Amino acid sequence: MSTDLEDDLSRVLARAAEGAPQAPTGFPGRIAARSRRRRTRTQALVAAVAMVIVGVTVRGIDGAQVAQTKLPEPVETVWPGAVWKISRQLPGLPDFRPAIFIDDRTLLLGTSKSDERTDAIYAYDLGTGRTRKIADIPSAKWEYASYYTVGAGRIVWQTIDKNEHTRFWSVPVSGGKPAAIDTGGPVKGRGEKLTVVGDRVAFSLIEGGVFTFPLRGGRVTPVAGAERHHVVRWPWVGTPSDDRQDREPGFRELLNAETGQASRAVVRPGERYVRCGVTTCVGMRPDDTRFYRLRDGSRERDLPGSSVLGLGDDRFLAADPPGASGGQVLLDLATGKQGDLGLRPSGEGRMTGVEPQILHGGLVSYPIENQYVIIDLARIR
Repeated sequence: MSTDLEDDLSRVLARAAEGAPQAPTGFPGRIAARSRRRRTRTQALVAAVAMVIVGVTVRGIDGAQVAQTKLPEPVETVWPGAVWKISRQLPGLPDFRPAIFIDDRTLLLGTSKSDERTDAIYAYDLGTGRTRKIADIPSAKWEYASYYTVGAGRIVWQTIDKNEHTRFWSVPVSGGKPAAIDTGGPVKGRGEKLTVVGDRVAFSLIEGGVFTFPLRGGRVTPVAGAERHHVVRWPWVGTPSDDRQDREPGFRELLNAETGQASRAVVRPGERYVRCGVTTCVGMRPDDTRFYRLRDGSRERDLPGSSVLGLGDDRFLAADPPGASGGQVLLDLATGKQGDLGLRPSGEGRMTGVEPQILHGGLVSYPIENQYVIIDLARIR
């Protein structure tokens, strides 16, 4: 991962130029992302959306565009090496949720108690379908585990109690008994995204502020200049949070926590619901049309009017396809590809969908009937 913003921008542009379709058979597309709600309980896997579309035109970052007139191919056909379907009823695991990728072929699953507290975590081999228990998850009443991450051979997570204090835990990937990480007492505030950085753990609070501490235990240290920030993609941290419900641009300000480099995204007068990542932004113009562009304001392109204004991994969006069948598609704005997620409205017209979030790259997971669809964004080129 680059720690230089200009390098990140160059990489996005180069990737777009290499992958842009010469004579596309469908409009750019591909969506991304499991939405984790920032709550003090376990991670949510999907967000509900309700949209209607008549027709859309989407452009890749290189400017290629094609009008969408029918549903695209299923995501598993478009990206066969990045999509799996697993049963929602695995042997011995009657109620589980996918959480993160442990590695490129292993999924971390969490099982829950009746009150939705995670009680155990398992490793699921996507190649063989075998499941292995990693650990039972300790927690007190009204204490919820969330935001799992992997690094240095360990799985790390947090628990938040009813007093909004956060504690951190870890266990070897191979399995064992979880151990509380001694940080000199619980952290006051609600923790959010965790990242293992070498021998340290970086995290931010929902209330704002970025901190690090030794993976093996030790003092929690605030990151200088990041008192209001949130971890976006380490070492980049940003403010304000993209979870805000008002019209303030999400992650307009970025700070490199390692070098001190800063970036301020271009936001033009009258623009609303602007959400930015490390290299790109999406939002709505004063005339209600939607856009996708680089943080410096260049390479601006139109988005479908039905797209969900969230941005996954700096390039993925969700949108409703045209036609009476409804549903949702995953849009890859960098390469101009798209895939049908297979989601459809119920007989009552209700539909569960996915919403991409800049904070949650990597795993896309959502249920369809008796299966979970699993997408690994890192495998999509």
